[in-house]
Amino acid sequence: MTKDSLYTEMYEKYQEGLSLSEVGEIYGITRQSVYSGFKRRGFTLRSKECRPFKMFDGVKFSLRNHGYYSRTDGDRKLMHRYVWEYYNGKIPENHDIHHKDHDRSNNDISNLELYSKSDHARLFSTGSNQFIKRPYKEMVQ
Repeated sequence: MTKDSLYTEMYEKYQEGLSLSEVGEIYGITRQSVYSGFKRRGFTLRSKECRPFKMFDGVKFSLRNHGYYSRTDGDRKLMHRYVWEYYNGKIPENHDIHHKDHDRSNNDISNLELYSKSDHARLFSTGSNQFIKRPYKEMVQ
């Protein structure tokens, strides 16, 4: 099998929806090698899906899979917690910040309130963890 036919075979897998990393795993090469091989052969690559983001206090927060916005600079602090601390100081231990309107994307200080973890769970728990992941596409529709 020639290298061109091998990359054509890999590209077919990529077109079926596999990521560059997943294709590389199947063929025992790195994601970067798959990428370089596709580019050299003129194969069209999918564009990277850009996630919605918001800016606050000069800091960028991107929408995460769990529906909350979090920092994108290595410190993954959630936006609602950052906003609360910006206006009110450090969040006490064993406390949560609650979105009054239950909209995780509405991080206006007027929409946020402080509860102890136990009160927050007692008042607002639906029997499931708030961090249950929902598909990203479902959250942005």
